[in-house]
Amino acid sequence: MRPILLVLDEKIMKKSFFDALKEKKINIHYNMCMRILIIEDDLKLRSMLKDALEVFHTVDTAGSLEESIELVESYSYDALLLDRNLSGTDEGMKIIPKLKKLQPSCAVIIASAYGGVEERIAGLSAGADDYMEKPYDLRELKMRLDALIRRYARDMITMGEMQIDLKNETVSAGGEIILLSKKEHDLFFFLASRPDKVFTRDDIANAIYEDPSSMTSNTIDVVISNIRKKLPMDPIETVKGRGYALKNV
Repeated sequence: MRPILLVLDEKIMKKSFFDALKEKKINIHYNMCMRILIIEDDLKLRSMLKDALEVFHTVDTAGSLEESIELVESYSYDALLLDRNLSGTDEGMKIIPKLKKLQPSCAVIIASAYGGVEERIAGLSAGADDYMEKPYDLRELKMRLDALIRRYARDMITMGEMQIDLKNETVSAGGEIILLSKKEHDLFFFLASRPDKVFTRDDIANAIYEDPSSMTSNTIDVVISNIRKKLPMDPIETVKGRGYALKNV
């Protein structure tokens, strides 16, 4: 599944929407918890977005192009929420080539007050998969995001004799289902949802545990060790100093 780059605008951030969102009165569904980077130089808007999106996702923030580049070089993101106009200049799109170099499978949605034909062409030429003009409806943004997720989703991964069915969330080898415990299952399919994406221990803990603070320091390592013992081959890659990823094939 390809990560998504989004660009948001203060004009669409209605307080009533985010109050309902944080109280989970609005039913917005994403296939998985994502890691999102908000690039926005307006502190108030940046904080508002972070508070709202943290209901569903892991969120980092940056207020400048330089700070955002440093984060993109350090972490793997599913989504970047980008303000094109940073510090009074149209420099936000400069992050896209850097992102594509480091994370080439990342999809891009740009939403901007710069809505002319030439500006849209420039955004798409820079690597965007979609372009939305501000102001826009958050429901439309959600539908466009869901459409990109569906477009790049995979239903089956085959590794030798082992088959990983992402739709039904089963693992089998030689026609036999391999039984995993609930935590083993949740962790394994969290990694399998985005092959080759490196997830930190914090990413994994926040996604599959209700109270990550109650975990011991080696809980994730133990669960992964147990998964490896049950499978006919080891599909999980340990990325030193970063975390874990499911090997892509």
